[in-house]
Amino acid sequence: MAKLYVFAFAILFTCGSVIGQDDTTLAPVPDTTIIPDVPTTLPPPTEPPTVEPDTTTAEPEPETTLPPEPETTTAAPVPDTTTAPPAPVTTPAPEADYNYNITENNVTCIMIEGDVSFVVNYTAGNDTQIATITLPKHPMASTLISGTCNGTEGQENIKVTWGSTEQSNSVNLEFSQKADSWSIASFTANLFMDPKIFANGTDAGKTLSLVVDYGFSPLSVPVNHSYNCHSSLSAVNITATIGDEPYTLGVSSKLEGIHIQAFNMVPNEPDFVSSVHCSADEISDVVPIAVGCALAALVVIVLIAYLVGRRRRSAAYQSV
Repeated sequence: MAKLYVFAFAILFTCGSVIGQDDTTLAPVPDTTIIPDVPTTLPPPTEPPTVEPDTTTAEPEPETTLPPEPETTTAAPVPDTTTAPPAPVTTPAPEADYNYNITENNVTCIMIEGDVSFVVNYTAGNDTQIATITLPKHPMASTLISGTCNGTEGQENIKVTWGSTEQSNSVNLEFSQKADSWSIASFTANLFMDPKIFANGTDAGKTLSLVVDYGFSPLSVPVNHSYNCHSSLSAVNITATIGDEPYTLGVSSKLEGIHIQAFNMVPNEPDFVSSVHCSADEISDVVPIAVGCALAALVVIVLIAYLVGRRRRSAAYQSV
């Protein structure tokens, strides 16, 4: 230890002599500042200061009412507004008043309308029943119309067939012309005795052939005129057969509101021309005319009696 003190003292003495030799020049003093070692351990994190909530009562903000959202309803499809070209206008042909006709070369030579019915008595077991067959008032899908306007020897005909092929009914009219008038030459019919209509009939399933005479009057009609009969016409004579055998039970036929024209020569004429009425219509017209005349005569008689009675009363007053 004493050695250390001696050594330090020697050093200090040496340094003092050196300083004394040069007063102007100072030797640099070594920096004896000791830099402490930076600790490697980080201090623990400090917690953030606790902020107390603001107790100041704030004014409530005004509520902003939002408009209701629009309904998302599915919109109807927008129609196509593209203008389509107008359809061509077709003028329908005028409807004819007749039900059945024959037309050739734009000339309707035969026209027929009205109701045609047949009443047939038939045997069912030990009883006699009645069945009615009627010509359809208007042509149907199963109706077949045939005939000709240019028959031989001044004849025309029309045939109307209805029903199925195996169970068909038909009416056939033939017309003849002499000079400037025409007439109905024949009226025939074939009637199928349908088992549905002729229930339990002995002759059901057979075909009944008829030759019918209605006693048309007048017998002749001028050419380009029609035969019209509002009254009901009943057949005056009917010949009925099944095959070659005569049909012995009663058969009757009736025409109602019949209108017929044959041998028409006017082209493009879709309707009946001037009519000749049947004798039955003329007789029916006489009755209302006679009744009218009788009522008129009665009115005249009452008026005369009133005037005579009034004159007698006036004469009696003057005498008094």
